[in-house]
Amino acid sequence: MPCRAAFLCALSLCLQAAPPAFLKAGKGPGILLIHGFGGNKEVWSGAAAELARDHTVLSVDLPGSGGSPGPAVIDGRADFGVLARDLAALVRKEGLAPCLVVGHSMGGPIAARTVLEDPGAFRGLVLVDSFLSAIPPAYLEGTVTALGKDPGPALEAFFKPMTAGPDQLKRLVVDARRVPPAVLQAYLRALMADPLSGRRAQLELPVLQMAAGPREADPAKEAATLAQFGFQGLPAFRAVYFPPARHWVMWDAPEVFLVTLRAFEAGLGH
Repeated sequence: MPCRAAFLCALSLCLQAAPPAFLKAGKGPGILLIHGFGGNKEVWSGAAAELARDHTVLSVDLPGSGGSPGPAVIDGRADFGVLARDLAALVRKEGLAPCLVVGHSMGGPIAARTVLEDPGAFRGLVLVDSFLSAIPPAYLEGTVTALGKDPGPALEAFFKPMTAGPDQLKRLVVDARRVPPAVLQAYLRALMADPLSGRRAQLELPVLQMAAGPREADPAKEAATLAQFGFQGLPAFRAVYFPPARHWVMWDAPEVFLVTLRAFEAGLGH
């Protein structure tokens, strides 16, 4: 029994992760910015500087980014539940509730999960070219395997179809190479499961999807795509499209990104 107790205690410690590191700037209504796969809080530097003129902005490093410890991991997958609770606690600790939360790509489902952990801490959810559904394993398993062999080429192949050019691709790969491959693999494995753990119907606050690329001309096809991305059944959802932008909308269309974000926030009331 003593050995079993010691083992369980050690296992519990292994599953703990440090709270996310963050940068706080500005004064005013709160905004929490969550980056995507392989990124860090500097992804938001341009947008955060503008928003900090009249907001209190928290830009976080997800665990494993920015030199921080990696996330809690269960069965090889990053535990989004633990991460979401830490982010919600951070918002409360910094006195920003209720705040707006913005998540890019993988940061979107993490942001949504954070809202579900503490709905009263948030007043609106912005998804930047993101999703709320599981990603089919066929899209990610090859990258997970390749990251364990040679991370550089694996990351180039993963990011290239989403980028606006070689300079952007280089930046993304350089940033992602700073994250341990095992951490990157844990995040990708987490994305193959339902990130909201079957609780999508509980996401009752207003949700905005900022989608890269043009709107689908056929309404039926657009509806099917939105359903595929996990947006069906949300009571207060709308999508805005950015035709010239690729996946990093806040980089490719920064002015329109900020205008759209502020318009969405204005519609939330006080």
